[in-house]
Amino acid sequence: MRTRLFGCLLAALFLTQTQAAAPVTNITLQLPTRTPAWTEPLSPQLAGFSIEMDRWLEFAGYEVGRPNKYFNQLLQNLGERTGQMPCLRVGANTQDRGFIDLSIPVIKSEFPPPTVNVPNPEATRVSIGRDFYALSGNLPAGTSLMWGLNLRSLNKTETVAQARLLAQTFQGSRAHLTKNVKLVNVEIGNEPDFYGPTRFGDFRGPYGPSWNVANYSTTWAEYAEAVSREIEFSTSDPRKPTLSTGAFTGFMAPEWSPYGMLQAGILDKGLVRSKTSRFAGHAYSGGFDPRRIVNPGELMDKISVRANMTIRAEGIAAVRSMGLKYILGETNSYGNHGQPGLSNTVEAALWMTDWLLLAASRGIERVHFHHGLGFRYNTLQPIDESDDGLNITRPHILPSYHALLIVNEAIGKSNKAEIAEIATTNVTLTAYGIWEADQLKRMVVMNSAVYLGQGEKPSMQITLNGLDKGLLATIKRLDSNMTTSFTGVTWAGQSFETISGRPEGAVVNETVQGGVFSLPASSIALITFNDKQHV
Repeated sequence: MRTRLFGCLLAALFLTQTQAAAPVTNITLQLPTRTPAWTEPLSPQLAGFSIEMDRWLEFAGYEVGRPNKYFNQLLQNLGERTGQMPCLRVGANTQDRGFIDLSIPVIKSEFPPPTVNVPNPEATRVSIGRDFYALSGNLPAGTSLMWGLNLRSLNKTETVAQARLLAQTFQGSRAHLTKNVKLVNVEIGNEPDFYGPTRFGDFRGPYGPSWNVANYSTTWAEYAEAVSREIEFSTSDPRKPTLSTGAFTGFMAPEWSPYGMLQAGILDKGLVRSKTSRFAGHAYSGGFDPRRIVNPGELMDKISVRANMTIRAEGIAAVRSMGLKYILGETNSYGNHGQPGLSNTVEAALWMTDWLLLAASRGIERVHFHHGLGFRYNTLQPIDESDDGLNITRPHILPSYHALLIVNEAIGKSNKAEIAEIATTNVTLTAYGIWEADQLKRMVVMNSAVYLGQGEKPSMQITLNGLDKGLLATIKRLDSNMTTSFTGVTWAGQSFETISGRPEGAVVNETVQGGVFSLPASSIALITFNDKQHV
């Protein structure tokens, strides 16, 4: 009996010790022996915002001169890390439902009731008032803006009226209200590939089969000429804005593609070409479905993320061959405002970091993450009434906001950074290198393994092979409880989940000893190499 009891105690002790020991995977990460020939420049404005136009007030502030201080603080946190403020695109679906009404002070929006499928509906009509564009001046000094105009109505008089008010606000009699911010791009139309028939059942636009990429190209060029008579554009004068074309969903490719648009002659007229600098694509990983069975890990899956980017490669190449910049003018995790349990958790922070840096490494200049009021995929909620299902009754950030902090710190302030993805030997390990003047300055390393709170959190023990043994390397970490956490997230030891939006706590920098560091599941590390100090 004693022998059996002793054996049971030993077994229980062994089991307890086994459960307590977190599994560790040893991985060697080979650093490039030289700067890759295929690095791409990193724009300080890589991480941008897209704002649904019907909710512009909630982000910018309800009146001219009365900014949303919380939102502005979150923008400033990002600008401090690169030395440049983010670029905001304002428009999206409701830009094509917008109409000028100068009898209205700012805006009047008409909203349908929420449903299970659309818990945070967009306005069916937006009346644009006198001060609507002037709210841009409420944003922090140095902020860039990309404003959208209505094309879907195919009412040139209306589009020109919007352009005229925009010109007055930024270049004319009211420019003093926006003197500290900058209009950099104007977008005519949103997702024109959905104006006609689509391959999605009953979902279709108001126009018939004759609305195709060739028809769009002719129409857009015609409207671009008309808008250019109101707004001073220039691709050679950095003080003036430029036109941005496209804004395709991507779901109607290959019929609607950047190269199809270019082949149809959208830029054949010299006047239009001289004023156009960018093509904007849109991209999502899928769509919201209230019936979806959420599987943690599917959003940040490394193979899926790369597949979603690879299908855009041909369009990126075509656009850049014409001397245009390619941007993702609207993107986020799951279309129709995000998938709860994926879009609003720590997983979204890992996905967003990867998506941003992968986009940059493939030649994309800016990536604008879409936001509305209460959307589940937002990086932040700007006001008290932002019902996003988290039961937080004040303005707040979501875990994905940390991705913007991480990426902006990785970019730095030199304005000379270049990026390339670094090959790894594990499908849940992702790494990017950032070079300046042929020197590896920083790395972003991610472990996308899922951890749901059972047992000890697994980790990777990573050895940097090829690192100068005398080089000082420091590390900052994104930490959280688990993959599905909504709150309790810290970046470099600081919490940004504050009432003011300013971080709390001291910055934590760890030293990488002997080129070896641990990386827990669902976490991110930013490694900085210092070539002036040695251990």
